[in-house]
Amino acid sequence: MVRTFGPLCPRAQGAKLRNVAPLVNTVGTLLLLAGSSFGSTPGVSPVKVNEIALGTSGFVELRNTGSTTTDVGGWTIQACTGRTPRILATIPPNSVLPPGEYFVIVGSTFSGTIPNGLVVDSVVGTGVIARNRYGAHADSVGLSSPSPCSEDGAARPCADSALGRDGESRDTDHNSIDFTCQIPSPGENNLKPI
Repeated sequence: MVRTFGPLCPRAQGAKLRNVAPLVNTVGTLLLLAGSSFGSTPGVSPVKVNEIALGTSGFVELRNTGSTTTDVGGWTIQACTGRTPRILATIPPNSVLPPGEYFVIVGSTFSGTIPNGLVVDSVVGTGVIARNRYGAHADSVGLSSPSPCSEDGAARPCADSALGRDGESRDTDHNSIDFTCQIPSPGENNLKPI
């Protein structure tokens, strides 16, 4: 919408316009959000939910599948419990994820070493959603059809193993195709399906 105003006061005649930073930041943020989604449809992001295992010894693994470093500070991982996702973890500010690297959220009884991650009480629910710092849906995996985390067909849950993407972390936005039962490998390249 274009707004017009009456004649300028004499002092403003011939004045040059200047760029105002808050307006530029607002416009830039709106343009960024315009390409993203707030609902259950994923936006475009190189950061993927790459592997998941439920429980107090479980984990959620994010992987940067892009070719540049991504700042994941302020991102939230939401657990889908019932029909309402709730925040499981918030990634600390200025957390960067280089290409091909992982960020792992682990349950309180997880045993192992994770160089880049957070500890939560338990990984619960019927899946998880990764949302960027603006709240846009970056990626998700759901373990049941009614789960708000599910992307076009739920992944089949695995007994005593993890649910992960292939070694290339391919993402077709179909959880039932993208995820298979695997030997848990948090923070490392996914192993072959079991």
